Amino acid sequence: MKIFSLIMLLYGANVYANVVDFEKLYQSWGADITKIDTQKAKIMWDQERIVDRSCAGCHTNNLTKYGTHTRTKKKIKPLSKRVNSKRLSSVKKINKWLKRNCKFTYKRECNAQEKMNFIEFIKQN
Repeated sequence: MKIFSLIMLLYGANVYANVVDFEKLYQSWGADITKIDTQKAKIMWDQERIVDRSCAGCHTNNLTKYGTHTRTKKKIKPLSKRVNSKRLSSVKKINKWLKRNCKFTYKRECNAQEKMNFIEFIKQN
């Protein structure tokens, strides 16, 4: 029983210790890592291409604070890793949420450069 408990403890610790290799992720998307532009991400973050829809509209401009989804009114945990260590820790979730949020906000998937810029913007905040 002690061995089982130890294995479960180590497994649990490993689940939250995921480290994303962002350079590898960006390359898998075909993004040019020499052209990271967080200023472009900031502009897109605030931009409303659809009335009442922007990244800031749900996530706010302070990524250390909770946001609220504009349509469902659900609470959104902070994006900043400084206050939410689980953010940007899973490639699967990064891909899922970038795809879903870009489609919701811009009515299209974001391209590789935009996704990379968003992640770097989030990492800075």
